Amino acid sequence: MVARTLLVCGAAACVAACDSPARVKPWRHAPDPTAEAEHVPRSRALAAADDGSGGDPRPDRGHTLRIDVDADPGRLSPVVTPSLWARRITLGTVFEPLLRYEPGDASGAGHYAPRLAKEWRVMPDGLEIRIYLEDNVTFHDGAALTTSDVQFTFDTIRDPRTRGVEHLRPLLADVAAIELITAREVRLRLNRPSPWALRALAEIPILPMHLCDANALGAAPLVGTGPWKLASNKNGVVHLARYDHYWGRAPAIPDVEFVYETDAAAALAAAKRGELDIIPALIPAHLQQADAPGLATFARLDLAPPRMRAFDLNPAHAPLDDPRVRHALALLVDRKTIATRVFENLARPVAWPIWPGGIVSGPDVDVPPFDPAAAGKLLDEAGWVDSDKDGFRDQAGKPLRLVLIGAEHPGVKDVAGPVQKTEREMFVDAARRAGVRIEVRTGPPAKRYEDGNWDIVEVELGGMVDSDATALVAGAKHAGSTRIDRALDAIAAAWDPADRWKLSGELAAALDETWPFVGIVADAPRGLVSARVKGVKVWDGWIDLTALSLAGP
Repeated sequence: MVARTLLVCGAAACVAACDSPARVKPWRHAPDPTAEAEHVPRSRALAAADDGSGGDPRPDRGHTLRIDVDADPGRLSPVVTPSLWARRITLGTVFEPLLRYEPGDASGAGHYAPRLAKEWRVMPDGLEIRIYLEDNVTFHDGAALTTSDVQFTFDTIRDPRTRGVEHLRPLLADVAAIELITAREVRLRLNRPSPWALRALAEIPILPMHLCDANALGAAPLVGTGPWKLASNKNGVVHLARYDHYWGRAPAIPDVEFVYETDAAAALAAAKRGELDIIPALIPAHLQQADAPGLATFARLDLAPPRMRAFDLNPAHAPLDDPRVRHALALLVDRKTIATRVFENLARPVAWPIWPGGIVSGPDVDVPPFDPAAAGKLLDEAGWVDSDKDGFRDQAGKPLRLVLIGAEHPGVKDVAGPVQKTEREMFVDAARRAGVRIEVRTGPPAKRYEDGNWDIVEVELGGMVDSDATALVAGAKHAGSTRIDRALDAIAAAWDPADRWKLSGELAAALDETWPFVGIVADAPRGLVSARVKGVKVWDGWIDLTALSLAGP
């Protein structure tokens, strides 16, 4: 499940389903968040937790984990157009997939582990996946899990008439049929050998057929097989309670509360008072507050979601049909400065969607330096020189001029300084100094993008960890890169995530030859987690809540 999102008119026009939060700018400055929070309206949930005694509330909730939710989760559905927070709240907690995708060990590669499926087998011809369900699994209403629920879930997602599941449907594109063998055994027949179909089993939660069949998926009760069940959803708090008849090992934490608080200062103040255990993402103005009084018992939390920003290049358009020109543009992106100044250290430089836990999960790859001199040499070699000495390059009388389409996002003025340039503006300025004219257009680009009538487009690339990256490097098709095709084919043929990890280096090397797009930065949100929370394990941009436990206050 991957997405390329065009950034236009200040909003995201999705080419594929995605949920990628906009860049957070420091519109709220809080040198003293606790003091500031005293003068702003508080969340009803946080206000209710404070009885005015001023004492530490943690002893009264030793069994409860409280997590700050910084955006409205919307409808709590794990499959129907879920928001980022809807997935975090429901997936792996209330609902479960057939397999568990475990984070990498010291070698970095992830691996599959049993979940609702106690065993699975890929048949020798690669055209069938046999699945055996765990025994004695029940939904939260007491109904038994059977292979009929598995068949219903997958067939409903595969059905083109089902709305809101378009982000999951591509995961099952190679599935021809889901066939029941017994109440505990089911097989997936494939149109071709497809390791991505196996990857889907670790991503798609199984739904209760008896509750969803007669209802629209989005309106079905929130009843799954997971270790927690929905206890309540009111006053800005989603409360999950441990399911006493859970089929597997019971979670160490009986209660989890997701507290909706949009004011960053109020949330940080609540953490200081002991009312919140996890703040997933700090705003830039609060990054220096981690060592403030009241937060000494909190540790840094780095979620590292599989999401990045890039400039998509069109190799079908001259002069971008020359890889030397594309490579030159890559050397005109000052990634380190963009990460620190534009994204205020909440992003990190990247070249490709390849890193441990990335869209393509593999070893970190080298990031090209900001090197205008080397870019100039490449352009000289490609025949683009400033023949008339007007400061801009040309070839046979034709100027080197490119059109970039993207978002209309003016710089945000900081009260303490001047307007900060965006990553696009920094790139355009560097290109101009190198003799390349780039005209920026901020209009609806969807039709132009699909028609291939563009030079450069601002995009966000996102998806789940260890995804099929073919759609993300589609531009390479126009560049005629057989090496990229071979690398993608080899990764797509590998059933074991460890094998895909090893093959990612060849894909990176192939991309370095052709530069079908230019990576800029990957999201690097920083949050806080209380020291009383033990067993924190980050994967796919979130935390495995089932692995957590709480120490004493």
